[in-house]
Amino acid sequence: MAGDIDLLISFKNSLPNPSLLSGWNPNQGPCSFRGVVCKEGLVSSLTLQGIALSPDFYLVSTYLLSLQTLEKRSLRSVNLTGNISVPPKCVEQLTELDLSSYNLHGSVFDAMSLSTSCPSLQSLNFSSNFIRVYPMEEDSPLIHPFPLKCLDLSNNKIEKNEDLQWALSGLGVLQMLDLSSNEITGSIPEFSNCTSLQHLDLSSNFLNDTVLAGTFSNCHSLTYLNLSSNQLTGTAPDRASCTHLTILSLSYNDFSGEVSTLSLTSMPDLKILEIGFNSFNGSLSRSMSKLTSLEILDLSSNGFSSSIPTSLCTKGVSNLKELYLQNNYFTGSIPDSLSNCAELVTLDISLNELNGSIPATLGTLSNLKDLIMWQNYLD
Repeated sequence: MAGDIDLLISFKNSLPNPSLLSGWNPNQGPCSFRGVVCKEGLVSSLTLQGIALSPDFYLVSTYLLSLQTLEKRSLRSVNLTGNISVPPKCVEQLTELDLSSYNLHGSVFDAMSLSTSCPSLQSLNFSSNFIRVYPMEEDSPLIHPFPLKCLDLSNNKIEKNEDLQWALSGLGVLQMLDLSSNEITGSIPEFSNCTSLQHLDLSSNFLNDTVLAGTFSNCHSLTYLNLSSNQLTGTAPDRASCTHLTILSLSYNDFSGEVSTLSLTSMPDLKILEIGFNSFNGSLSRSMSKLTSLEILDLSSNGFSSSIPTSLCTKGVSNLKELYLQNNYFTGSIPDSLSNCAELVTLDISLNELNGSIPATLGTLSNLKDLIMWQNYLD
């Protein structure tokens, strides 16, 4: 415990403004310090969110990562600055490290290398910093495996997918990877080695190629996949190997062709399917009726035509809560079968070419709050 007090006080005294932690008194136990949480009298967690401490990363690396019994640490929004460096020593018990929303600079490899000094580290959050990927030099060693399970690098400055591919090659046990809101260009990086991956977010980048066959061929554990808000083209990527997906978002791209190429029947657990704002066309696949777990379906702003299939809502089976079909080219009448979606809260069929009368059966949907039907040819 004495060692922990010395480290905490040394950290405080090294700050630009130590008075921000004036309550950290060396004559008192660290369990009384602001932001310190103890378990059985030992420091187990440190949370200093929202305090403008403005420390350099070196101070965190030198003092805080050496706390003997620390398991979790969050320094979100404390104006941490400097370059990412591997600490000379890291407590073995540290499993979670949140260094998000700072002014930290460094490479993806620097960030992941923290796990080499922190052997128990499983969750690492470096979101909203200035992390980049530096090109691999010819004599660079192969990436050795990192034990991380959760890695959040969202909202950074990561650009080239080729260099990113090299940096991610050692993440075989990774379960969650968030690379959203970066500047990644080109095709989607290869994730076939990430066999344990469950959550992958590549949204809001500049990916602008077709999705190559085999990109997710070994991602059998994947349950969440977000590729929205990119510039991806071509037909919808085949997800036949992603049999456990529960959330799939492809919105705001330039995918084209028929939605049947998604192999929807291979994803029986799908709860959220978002493919709005693309260039999909043709009629809706009857296979959608087999997605009985589906709760949110967004097909808006595409080029779908023909009639709304009656099989979209199957009585006693459908769990749909939100259905977005607006801004397409659907024709014909509104099917009575929509009333079979008893859980429906939102239904938007505006900006289509529907005609005829509005089915009275829609009035039986007791949970319906938003019904949007304007810009059609309804009676």
